[in-house]
Amino acid sequence: MITNSIAISFSILVGLILLLPRTRLSTQWRATVTPLASIIGSGFLIVAPLLHSVMGKWALLGIVMLSFVAYLIGAIIRFNIIHAEPLLENKTSYHIVQLEKASQWTLGAAFAISVAFYISLFTAFVFDRAGISDPIQIKVFTTMLLGLIMLIAWLRGARGLETIELYAVSIKLAIIIGVVAALATYDWQVGSAWFEHNAIKPLSKFETLSMLAGMLMVTQGFETTRFMGERYSAQQRVMAGKYAQWIAIALYIVFIGLTCPIFLDFPITTLNETTISKTLGQAIWVLPTLLLIAATTSQLSAALADTIGGGGLLKELINLPVSVRGYYMLIVSIAGILVWTSNVFEIINLASKGFALYYLIQTLIAIIIMRKYVQHQRFHTLKIVGLAVMMLLLTFVIGWSVPAPHS
Repeated sequence: MITNSIAISFSILVGLILLLPRTRLSTQWRATVTPLASIIGSGFLIVAPLLHSVMGKWALLGIVMLSFVAYLIGAIIRFNIIHAEPLLENKTSYHIVQLEKASQWTLGAAFAISVAFYISLFTAFVFDRAGISDPIQIKVFTTMLLGLIMLIAWLRGARGLETIELYAVSIKLAIIIGVVAALATYDWQVGSAWFEHNAIKPLSKFETLSMLAGMLMVTQGFETTRFMGERYSAQQRVMAGKYAQWIAIALYIVFIGLTCPIFLDFPITTLNETTISKTLGQAIWVLPTLLLIAATTSQLSAALADTIGGGGLLKELINLPVSVRGYYMLIVSIAGILVWTSNVFEIINLASKGFALYYLIQTLIAIIIMRKYVQHQRFHTLKIVGLAVMMLLLTFVIGWSVPAPHS
């Protein structure tokens, strides 16, 4: 009983703190909210069952590895904010301009895949709580919800989107911290062993790494800082990316660590979209309700943001005499096709490949800048070698990542 009270109390307390005017009206916090909304919207509801089902007692190591790679990619994006954007604005380098355009095409496609993921996950949580399991009903409802997302984007565009994200992130962060506090209390009360649970099935090291690579999508979102230049300075965006990644990484690592005893007490037998809700609910009954609230706020706002962002990006790239609303329809249509042809775990893997391709091109841009325009930094050669290694890692994600085993 005490764990339920702790979850609710911490969620309310943190929510009130985050919604205080001093926090809510801070320029730097508002800048941080956009990438943070995308990162925790991408992964929090799905990352624990994914890692525990694939890596078992090594799940904590898995999230540390994913977070480390994601932070290095984030550093590349922040490098390009400072060094690539002036070159792009002045069109100083033809090769960088063309690579940037190619990367934006891949990002537009990745946005469409993300929308399918966000809405599919949200629908799965809603129907699970309603006790409905018919896949056709779920897909029809998901399609209708995509239509609603398109309508909101059509009518409002980006107006008020930052405010929606601000409240959505505040609610979800509050719930996450409430969940973490309740899990810490449960682990302390029960005293179960740590790091002794097994994966769903034995996997080779290569299979495990391929599935871990397919989870890259759960850490994405920091790249949104590249497209916030109209509202925030380069330095504000750099710091926003750092703050967002620091917060998300800390929450992910603590959350995965605290769920280790629960997945030992309540092992995963089959992996599906709502495994986290069902597993945590066996230990602390209020958590599924809190997670449903988190899904409602974060997944819908993230889907709306990516629909608007992807539509605006495609309009700039295609440059036809078509309203941006037509491109919203294109993003939602692609997402709808994915909803009917793929499951959530296949969509996660596909999104990981899409974002990996975007990051790969951004890394190549960084290498060109390092070689031609920024030649006097400390550890210059070592940094170029590190960028080359990152390109190899991202190539592995694109070519060899696979979905986690699921029901």
